[in-house]
Amino acid sequence: MSGGDRARSAVYVGRFQPPHRAHLGTVLDALEAFPRVLVLLGSANLARSVRNPFTAGERAGMFRAALGEAGVERGGVLFRPLADRFDADAWAADVRAAAREVLGDLTPALVGFEKDASTSYLRWFPGWDRLLTPSVPGLNATDQRAAFLTGRPLPEGVPKAVRAFLARLALTPAFRRLQAEWAAVEAARASLPPGAQLHEERWLHVQAGQVWLHTRTGPIGRGLWELPGRVLPPGEEPALPADVVIDHPARALVAPTTAHLSLRPVPDFLPSRPVTLARALVQPRRFHEDHHVLLTRWLAGELRGEG
Repeated sequence: MSGGDRARSAVYVGRFQPPHRAHLGTVLDALEAFPRVLVLLGSANLARSVRNPFTAGERAGMFRAALGEAGVERGGVLFRPLADRFDADAWAADVRAAAREVLGDLTPALVGFEKDASTSYLRWFPGWDRLLTPSVPGLNATDQRAAFLTGRPLPEGVPKAVRAFLARLALTPAFRRLQAEWAAVEAARASLPPGAQLHEERWLHVQAGQVWLHTRTGPIGRGLWELPGRVLPPGEEPALPADVVIDHPARALVAPTTAHLSLRPVPDFLPSRPVTLARALVQPRRFHEDHHVLLTRWLAGELRGEG
């Protein structure tokens, strides 16, 4: 750990979809160095999907149960949800705010190891100490999700408490919807050329306290709200200029997709209906992919002038 003994606590950020032995080991290592560890459960504002099958509450429950099996008493590890903002500065500010609010620590130690671009955030907190933990080769949540959603045996490294929760979830309608979504996402990816970068046209129209939305009917995101529009075929780009262009590599489920937003009334040929804005804003997990984030960022004035 760098920076001497300034830090009084530790912060561990991740999606933990689901928690596995390496996650558990990281918390145990942090507890060896600090009396308190704050675990921030990322993507807490996104709908249940093949990338994020478990809610923040479910992940906290699995994590607590696994820690209990390891003999860790309650109190030393705290859990809080953390929203995806698709904006690095805003997201890092949320992490700092959580450390300040929950731990009262302005410069905690940031726990984790850098495995790929998804953990580049470890460099976004200058002044914070770092508690580096070793990776566990061959152990990752992506493979665990794939096994779970396709009915294959779970790989090694899944704690007993997590296995028990997954077994219960597999008996629910939510699991059957996720299985259908998994098959549809895999089929959609297989139909694309290697390295495909897609574009989509979306309309974001707010008027008189209402926002125009469409309810998805296909297996990917079935029943969720989305901004009206369509994903374009590979190689095709929008013919008309957009008011705002959003290009974030993790915003779409199937493939990297650039959103071209038009801030005007929805064309008649696109199905949509008005939803009370107040109702839409308080239901982020009712939205497909990042569409609620796009709505809230536009309302906050963060998207104006882009594109």
